[in-house]
Amino acid sequence: MSTDPSQHQETTDPEEIRQLNLEGEVVETDCAENSSSTGEKLKRIIDKYGFTELGDRLEREYTPPKPATLRELQQKVNIKILDQNMRGALTTEAEYEDCCHRLTADDRELTKDRLNRLGIDGETVLNDMISHGTVQNYLRTYRDVEKQGRRRNTCEESATSMIAIQNRVETMLKDAVASHSERDQIPTEPEVDVRMNVVCPNCDESVSIIDYLQLRQCPRCI
Repeated sequence: MSTDPSQHQETTDPEEIRQLNLEGEVVETDCAENSSSTGEKLKRIIDKYGFTELGDRLEREYTPPKPATLRELQQKVNIKILDQNMRGALTTEAEYEDCCHRLTADDRELTKDRLNRLGIDGETVLNDMISHGTVQNYLRTYRDVEKQGRRRNTCEESATSMIAIQNRVETMLKDAVASHSERDQIPTEPEVDVRMNVVCPNCDESVSIIDYLQLRQCPRCI
């Protein structure tokens, strides 16, 4: 049995806290996950239920040109969890639809007692339910997909961007000091030296961010 709910929901996940993400949007994440909010709970759910195609599906449906919302993806995962646990249970189609409605409606709740009365382990089902923040963190951590399907840069791509930025800043500085020198606003035209460095957390040395990204480690610590 399956359904595709379109209504928004309040999450039923009991292990959930609210936090602001980098875009200022309130999302729910599972406090059972580690402090970096990696989305590991969804990975565990995929492994537990054998949802081998789910990760690909979530990534595909979150990708433009018509990306699904995080709440829509959350609802689809939770419905799959409900489906899996209701297989073999002596429930009618009406009872199933009622559970789906309770799961997805803002003003109703799918309770442990309700599931238990249908011969289903309500505590297990509700504990396995996820939040839309968990979907977002899973896509970011395990699928390298950012908001609305944007892929995050690799270290090499970021290094290339840093080179372009450094060259642009160097050109702007050279133009500026040349202009002031030509108008005798500065005594001589200084040499321009643009460097973008980071401090290595291991050796405390200042090193080029470009080298650090290209090598994926501190060049002095190699």
